[in-house]
Amino acid sequence: MDAMSDILRMIRLTGVVYFRSDFTKPWGMSIDKSNVAQFHLVARGRCYLYIEEVDQLLELTAGDAVVFPHGGAHWLADEPDRKKNPGMKVVQSIKENEPIFQDGDDVCTTLVCGHFEFDRDIEHPFIEALPKFIHVSDSEQRQFSWLENAIKIILQETDSGNPGAEVVVERLAEVLFIQLIRSYIISRGDQEGFLAALNDRDISNALKLMHSMPQEPWTLVNISKKIGMSRSSFAERFKKFVGTTPMDYLTKWRMQRARDLLTNSDMSLGSISRKIGYTSEPAFNRAFKKQFNKTPGALRRAVSSNI
Repeated sequence: MDAMSDILRMIRLTGVVYFRSDFTKPWGMSIDKSNVAQFHLVARGRCYLYIEEVDQLLELTAGDAVVFPHGGAHWLADEPDRKKNPGMKVVQSIKENEPIFQDGDDVCTTLVCGHFEFDRDIEHPFIEALPKFIHVSDSEQRQFSWLENAIKIILQETDSGNPGAEVVVERLAEVLFIQLIRSYIISRGDQEGFLAALNDRDISNALKLMHSMPQEPWTLVNISKKIGMSRSSFAERFKKFVGTTPMDYLTKWRMQRARDLLTNSDMSLGSISRKIGYTSEPAFNRAFKKQFNKTPGALRRAVSSNI
């Protein structure tokens, strides 16, 4: 299993679509900073987008997609100087079939809006490396047919009224998040950081080994041999991209896997310990407590008491 797939499964990515709606002039809505990753697709027309964190104004046109992985505050409007209604008020008005931006026939913008959620309690350099926002224009989508197709299907399904369309759109929204990240990595990824590591053949292969077989007794030497690099070159390159040593990354990933299994399975502590590469349960307990400041048993008891 590749590292990105493994991480996305771990963080339990889900997608929600609020609406597909026609907006007539004048319109504007503001979205506060939140703990979900808001996204917008322009199905028709154009609008302006302002991103507070970077003080940047963009003009979006039909086919454009934008996502805010860290839930940054922003606004959208048909013109920059429009009054901005709170985003949740807009969503609620559409759900109650009393949309506040459909007064007249002068439709200037059709938007599909929603959000992505994932487990923010999981600490991982992948999440930290996600940019403040990702904007993929309609012209850029044509470079990535898989992204263009995902957006086209979402737009078709939100307008179809077919049985099961809502579930289909939610699953496609999750695909959209992954595709947007992939397009960012390929076209505008950083030269350093975890996203760059995913785009580097050697480091990506090393991550794949650690993620697909965490139970193996990995060392710096045997990983570097597997990917065809010298030990020193591998260690230096891995730290440049990921920001930590290969063995430290492996330990932290093993602990995240253990946390997930403790929380979401009924596997015994001994079985979990062996599954992530610890033949000694006391050693597993020590490593887990160092990472999360509580023992595996204490975490499981806490989870059980909340059920």
